[in-house]
Amino acid sequence: MSIRKRQPMASPHGTAARTERKISAMDKFITRSPKAFFAKKTVALDPKALSKKQLGIFAAKIAEAGGVVVEMAQAASADLVVGAEGHPASVTWLQDCLAQKKLLSLPRKRPSDDVADVEPMAKKAKAATTTACTWAKAGSILWCANVATPSTTTKRRVKIAAFDMDSTLITTKSGKTFAVNDDDWKVWHESVPTKLKSLVEDDGFQLVVFSNQSGLSKGKVTEKGLKGKIEAIADMLALPLWFFLLPENDINRKPRTGAWDVMVSEFNLDVDMTNSFYCGDAAGRPKATGKAKKDFSAGDYKFALNLGVPFWTPEQLFLNSKLSLHCDPKLRDLGFDPRSLFQDVQAVDATCRPSDATEMIVLVGSPAAGKSTFCRTYFGEYMRINQDTLKTPAKCKQAALESLRDGKSVVIDNTNRDVKSRKSWIEMATAEGVSVRCFYLDLPKPLVFHLNAFRALMKQLHPDAAEHKSDVPDMVIHGFFKNLVPPSVDEGFASVVHVPFCAVPSPEDKLLTSFLL
Repeated sequence: MSIRKRQPMASPHGTAARTERKISAMDKFITRSPKAFFAKKTVALDPKALSKKQLGIFAAKIAEAGGVVVEMAQAASADLVVGAEGHPASVTWLQDCLAQKKLLSLPRKRPSDDVADVEPMAKKAKAATTTACTWAKAGSILWCANVATPSTTTKRRVKIAAFDMDSTLITTKSGKTFAVNDDDWKVWHESVPTKLKSLVEDDGFQLVVFSNQSGLSKGKVTEKGLKGKIEAIADMLALPLWFFLLPENDINRKPRTGAWDVMVSEFNLDVDMTNSFYCGDAAGRPKATGKAKKDFSAGDYKFALNLGVPFWTPEQLFLNSKLSLHCDPKLRDLGFDPRSLFQDVQAVDATCRPSDATEMIVLVGSPAAGKSTFCRTYFGEYMRINQDTLKTPAKCKQAALESLRDGKSVVIDNTNRDVKSRKSWIEMATAEGVSVRCFYLDLPKPLVFHLNAFRALMKQLHPDAAEHKSDVPDMVIHGFFKNLVPPSVDEGFASVVHVPFCAVPSPEDKLLTSFLL
């Protein structure tokens, strides 16, 4: 914060007229200065130098900022003393006091910038008068704003203070995990409204709420009821707010960042990502003393990581908690981390190459593990045998046999999860006098679930692209791993190659290496 500089006075004691001007300057300063100026400071106020009105305003602002007002008798231990030794208070005097105590680094500015910023972005925020919520839809997103947004072709530079809603800004009045009706809510903590107001009026943030609302798509809540709830929250806070409600399991659902992209597009924003942040309760925290349950997910933390913005838990932001449980990222369980996918890729074995002789390749791998992509990438010239395409085992066998007899190699692109399912293919290859190799896509289950989510999103984003398939049910993936018998050369394979995750460069790499679940 910068403060308009005034010429220092020759003496702290002046005429009555000068004293009156100083008092007037302090009135202006008290009214316009951000509360954050006094955050967490112990301040002694001299009643000889300040009027009763000034003392009252000062005390209220300091208290709102989380500071503490003490008597002049305790001035020696205070962070800041205002009006010491009976000096009339003035902006210049307070600035000097702060500088001497080294409580605030006052940056040097160009002369043109050396104008008071005691009327900061807060003034602009206050000018944006809130109105009734205006609702709109963008794809699957239901969103609203309670403030008019200026129409401009120039991108607006903004700082975003983004929040989850449930268990972050509000909680249930009933004490139950899920609201029993649309009126079953209250603020998460009494400090929430004050903190949000400070973020807008003192720090110049735009408040945005991103809330997954699967209950809407599942029919557990109604659109009318949810809108009424959001409007009641907006009315209670009386601050400029944007709400983005995300009912579907698509690119917009957190921790995926589609809703953020829609916000940037709808409001034509240039977001200051370094100074923006996201706050939510789903941080992957473990069960601990004073915390009966572990966090149900790390979805909010993952959302912030995907965006590349700082993350805060509600306890950190609203309660100023210093506990490691709420502040230490090392305690947060992310589960599978896709950010390392392209860093840890191992070189595919040189044996993942077509043979000059006619042969059979048998793939082993979970649904959604990338078998078809592997097949296209390394064995694109082979006849691909896939039951999803040919529909029955008998048709698969017939197609494979005809291809081998025509001298064309085949790749069996099925899950082939156990010895029994692989045996008939080995017997066919042996009977036709061709070699049979096995490639085992040896991927951990969490990675498969990530790839399955990616597969579903790609199908949604590119519905007409034949290479993109719909996702498979979770139970199918669980079933594969439950019944999996890893392949062995003892079954009759000429070789068994364990294939790690094979990253194929794609325009969708950013999405693939984002948290999707």
